[in-house]
Amino acid sequence: MNTAIDSIRLIGCEPDLLPHFERLNRHWIEKYFAFEPADAESLQQADKSIIAKGGTIIFAATENEIIGTVALKPIDATTTEMTKLAVDEKFQGHRIGWKLVAEILRLAREQGYTKVVLYSNTILVPALNMYEKFGFREIPVEPGRYIRSNIKMEYTFGEEGPQYTVATELGAIITGWEQLLRGISDQQAAVRLKSGKWSMKEILGHLVDSAINNNVRIIRAQQISLLEIPGYDQEFWVKGQAWQFMNWQNLVNLWIIFNQHLVLTIRTIPTADLQHTIKVNENEPVTLRYLIGDYVIHMQHHLSQINELFNLKKDTI
Repeated sequence: MNTAIDSIRLIGCEPDLLPHFERLNRHWIEKYFAFEPADAESLQQADKSIIAKGGTIIFAATENEIIGTVALKPIDATTTEMTKLAVDEKFQGHRIGWKLVAEILRLAREQGYTKVVLYSNTILVPALNMYEKFGFREIPVEPGRYIRSNIKMEYTFGEEGPQYTVATELGAIITGWEQLLRGISDQQAAVRLKSGKWSMKEILGHLVDSAINNNVRIIRAQQISLLEIPGYDQEFWVKGQAWQFMNWQNLVNLWIIFNQHLVLTIRTIPTADLQHTIKVNENEPVTLRYLIGDYVIHMQHHLSQINELFNLKKDTI
């Protein structure tokens, strides 16, 4: 048991803690980037640039050390910036950053803000992954905030959008079906029970075709409010892609990776774009919101077919 980690607590800001705010942040900034004038203002005069302007600074502490920090810096009446998140390198890997972010978001909501933004850089991959899992979404970054910033993210309080729910459900399907799919042999996956019927390979390949086509639809529908797009001949695609001759485990990997990508694609759809409509061939237009939900339903239908085929043949093949 690591007693230092077990005893971590989050505390508010006191004047004698402000040097730790600079120490912790200066370390990572100078490790990856260059110390900027905006950093000097925020870190060396945090009492004036953050606290006096209605901002908030919190710290993570053990019994003997200040090991992490993060701040809120008001932008306007509804929006605040989460800034200067830092964790001592000796204590990284223990989800201390997660605790700090969760608490600072709670405080932002308690203080009446409806949006929290942050500025970062794409080389900080672990941090960006954490922000995305909290629900931050990438938005256009304006120039001039920080020289090092090439990405801006936004968190909006309120009811979770349907795209987030669909993305979460899709992620759970991938996780839930992976073990079963990997337990099917290449021989079992290639069997066609009847002439003209798909094998398990062809069914899963069809789901990859669906992912390919719907990925394009989802992206294009965000640009065009009434998207008219051709459908695709499912039988032609399944034969043309030669799924029947692909190694089953490679096909499972492809299905997983493509749909993990779609989880991100769906989750980052701007909420306003969910009402954009899509017309496929001569069918009635549907909204992008309907399309992403139907994609999951379609996947569940065909995965159930694979499960049925596997149960029918597993004792005889």
